Amino acid sequence: MAGPEAPEAGWKAFTENVVGGGRLELDPAGIEQCIKLCQEHAEDMRLLADRARDDLRATELGIGEKDIDSAKELARKFDEKAVGGGDAIAVSNTAVGLFLAHQAYAKDMGSMFEAVLRRYREQDAAFAAELGSAGADV
Repeated sequence: MAGPEAPEAGWKAFTENVVGGGRLELDPAGIEQCIKLCQEHAEDMRLLADRARDDLRATELGIGEKDIDSAKELARKFDEKAVGGGDAIAVSNTAVGLFLAHQAYAKDMGSMFEAVLRRYREQDAAFAAELGSAGADV
């Protein structure tokens, strides 16, 4: 049984459909809403990363980490898993890193939607100018 497709796979199929002669309809108001949602999601992820830095710290678990070396080591590992800082856990595998990665993805998506909307408006203006000049010739 195959797992879920990565987002890139969906975008690749979408792009191939459009480039391959498929029909693309664009609703500028819908794109503006997508931009707004991406911005909101990015901000939510930033706030969660900030909270993770504060709320997920595991420096004092109350399991004897002040006196017992193994408890101190366990608390350190939990702390690194939450916020990073150690060599054993990549930042991308921490709670903070995950939230920041989602923030970056949402920002990238928002930028892509902004570029699509900008290009749509440029094309729409060029098309309207062409129609205007063609109408003047008639």
